[in-house]
Amino acid sequence: MAPRKKPAPEPAAEVISVQPATIYLADPVTVAHSTPKTRDDIAIRDAVRARLAVIEKAIMAFVDEKLREGFSPAEIDQLYAVELPIMFGYHVDGTRIRPHYDAQIVERQG
Repeated sequence: MAPRKKPAPEPAAEVISVQPATIYLADPVTVAHSTPKTRDDIAIRDAVRARLAVIEKAIMAFVDEKLREGFSPAEIDQLYAVELPIMFGYHVDGTRIRPHYDAQIVERQG
C-alpha cells in the first residue's frame, strides 16, 4: 500500500480582541443634573457625576496648593486655565460604565 498523506493542519483561529464601543456625550453637566427614568440612564448619570467630582477635587487641590504658595485667587485665575475634552466618553464593560474624561490644568499663554 502507498503511504497515506497526512491531512493538512487547519489554520489557527485568529484571536480578535473586541473593544467595547465608546459612546460620547456632548453635555456631561446637563446629564449630571438630569432626572433619569431608566436604570441605564441612572448609571450613566452617576458615572458622569463621579468623574466630574474627581476633576473638581483635583482642581481644588491645585488651587489650595497655589494659595499656600502665596498666590491670590485673582493671580491663579489669570495664570492658569482648565482644559476639558469637548466630549465625555464612556463605554459599558459588562455591567460597569467606564468613563473617559480628564481635565488638565495649564498655564495661560501671554
